[in-house]
Amino acid sequence: MDNEANGWGEAQAPVLAESPLDSLSAEQVEAAFQARVADLRASGWLVEHLPRDLFTPQAVASSIPEGIQRIVRMEQEYAELEARRSRELANLARMSVAEAGKGADPAMAYRSLAAELGMAAHLSERTFQARISNAETLVQDFPRTLAALETGTIGVGHARVIVECGLPIGDPALRATYESAVIDRAVDLTPGRLRKQARLAATRLAEVSFEDRHQLAVEDRAVRLQELEDGMSEIIHTLPTVFAVPMLDRLTEQAKAIKAANPDEPRTLDQIRADLMCELVLTGQPSGCPDAPHAAGIGIRAEVSIVIPALTLLGQGQEPATIAGRGPIGMAEALKLAAQAPSLIRLLTDPVSGQVLAADTYRPSKKLRRFIRGRDRRCRCPFCTRTASHGDLDHTLAWEHGGTTTADNLALLCRGCHILKHLPGWSVKQVSPGVLEWTSPHGIVATDYPDTPITFK
Repeated sequence: MDNEANGWGEAQAPVLAESPLDSLSAEQVEAAFQARVADLRASGWLVEHLPRDLFTPQAVASSIPEGIQRIVRMEQEYAELEARRSRELANLARMSVAEAGKGADPAMAYRSLAAELGMAAHLSERTFQARISNAETLVQDFPRTLAALETGTIGVGHARVIVECGLPIGDPALRATYESAVIDRAVDLTPGRLRKQARLAATRLAEVSFEDRHQLAVEDRAVRLQELEDGMSEIIHTLPTVFAVPMLDRLTEQAKAIKAANPDEPRTLDQIRADLMCELVLTGQPSGCPDAPHAAGIGIRAEVSIVIPALTLLGQGQEPATIAGRGPIGMAEALKLAAQAPSLIRLLTDPVSGQVLAADTYRPSKKLRRFIRGRDRRCRCPFCTRTASHGDLDHTLAWEHGGTTTADNLALLCRGCHILKHLPGWSVKQVSPGVLEWTSPHGIVATDYPDTPITFK
């Protein structure tokens, strides 16, 4: 074979000396091959005739915008790879069950496959048991989600949220309706933001009502201890959201009061909350002594907003009540809290978009603030999931630059995102009432809308 025919160009590659390979061990053959490759490298032949990027690191981005786009493409490639792995695992599971034959225990076939995969990939059997189960669920029950993942339309985190929240929907047709609606919304949301909306959407379609599932979940409430490293432990308190949110809110307000009363307080809010929880559980309340570090937290109560859909309240709808900025809660608890509330706020929503249009209250001096909190419910930065019950009421266009204190120039931001908004290169404008357009220092634009229920076509 001539040089052109063999595809190597004008210079002929050095030929390995003929050797009785069948008389050598595998180790000896490998050693001889590696020695020959080393000779080729030393002579410069490999570098001259093979692609350069086989021997040098791939070039990195030359600018930040280019680097951002490359990372976005990598995320899409990762999503595609995850979809391919899910298909492969589901297919392996199917073949393993078929190979085991009729009468065999499918669970043992799955376990055998997981063990083999674990041995081959140097991972645990349990890791692959979970991966196989997740892959089969995705491939068999959520084909639209798999397709969107495969094309990079959504990310791995989005797919995980869609599957987890959609599991209560047993009917394939209803699940397909849920998938289509949630995937459309997922394109513009982070997985954390999507979870709250997907959970509500699934609740509306599940055959078993949210109230029935909530009551079953309430029966599983518990307190557990999980030991950690370095002499630490976690207390895991599983309880209804309607109690968990105000508990954390009260601890936060107490911690802020303690920080305000003690300017030299070295502890963070997280540390103070942890210390307060110990005192509240072990002694009933923070110490009442004026010199005690937690004295400033006494008497502070939680403040939360409960949203009850009007049709549900009238018995004509199934959409659950929610805690503003959080997930659904039991209707019984919501009605009980509403009955005990010192005042009620009426939120009027757009019948098509679901966005809050106006708020009414018996305290007109706080009407605008209550309206913005009712409309936004969370920090309005596109990637942030923090509830904004204690966030800053920010002028989108600063007051000193001619901004007005009106609903179309106000939005809730958590303190961290409020600071981010004022960093060099960042800009935010309210393109329409309640719709914020954020632009990053390198030209990335994201539009954030107030959360509204996912609708089904």
